[in-house]
Amino acid sequence: MATRSLTEAFILMRNNALQSKHIFGEQVQEDTVALVGQDVERGFGIYKDASEPPRWVDALEEINYQITKIKEKLKDLSALHDRHLNRPTFDESSLEEDEIEQATHELTQLFSHCQQLLSVIQQGGRHGSNLKEASLAQNVVRSVAGSLQSLTTTFRSSQTTYCKRLQSREEHSNKFFDVPFYSEETRLSPDAFKRDQEYLMEDQLFLEDNTEMVQMREREINTILRSITELNSIFKDIASMVAEQGTVLDRIDYNLDNVQTRVQQGLQQLQKADTFQKKNHKMMCILVMAASTIILIVLLFVLKF
Repeated sequence: MATRSLTEAFILMRNNALQSKHIFGEQVQEDTVALVGQDVERGFGIYKDASEPPRWVDALEEINYQITKIKEKLKDLSALHDRHLNRPTFDESSLEEDEIEQATHELTQLFSHCQQLLSVIQQGGRHGSNLKEASLAQNVVRSVAGSLQSLTTTFRSSQTTYCKRLQSREEHSNKFFDVPFYSEETRLSPDAFKRDQEYLMEDQLFLEDNTEMVQMREREINTILRSITELNSIFKDIASMVAEQGTVLDRIDYNLDNVQTRVQQGLQQLQKADTFQKKNHKMMCILVMAASTIILIVLLFVLKF
């Protein structure tokens, strides 16, 4: 019974399968490549694929997600501010104030978390494996810091506007509380005096309620001021990051200019060396031809005489 050898087909299919596994990675065809490098003590011992992304990519994705949440929270906080300030009644709802305070605290925490993630990206760029990765990290830090700086400015402006509108509302409402307790009719009629006494008690209760309202407003304003203070600190840190990245990019541009100048100088030196070498070749040819001519003349004289 005749049989057919499938060895060559098996080898061909195996090679194709191995190559398809490494189509997106680095093509390593030698069996002598070590799995562990020589510089283990320096931290480069484990072989790293060239297609592997930097370690700070996860931090960048987290920052983008946090920025999306910040934008949504800013819209919600602005709606809460408008709804709280535009209510026509004077009854105070602590639920809205708690929501505003919670939203403000969450936004402050989100900004702080983004700042920490930005520091992680900055440190990862400084300890990158190559210059391209470091330059990419610097550009990412600069872009994200600019976005955070813009959002921080929006948040701080919203808090300041809300605080001013709140104070203006309190000043406007206090104008209606200066009510005279006694009138001319009170001095002449006991019934009018009794009626004014009742009005006075109602006014006192109303003033007590207003005092509680003012105290609540003061606590709310203090909370807003604390959030603005924290935002100022975050804003300064982000601004310093932007300035630092600008300085780093300026240094990179300066180094690139120096490298370009040195490359041009090296090219000029190579051109001079090439020209000199060509001249030396011509001189050597002339000397060889002259020596050959002299030798031939000498041989001619020797053979002739």
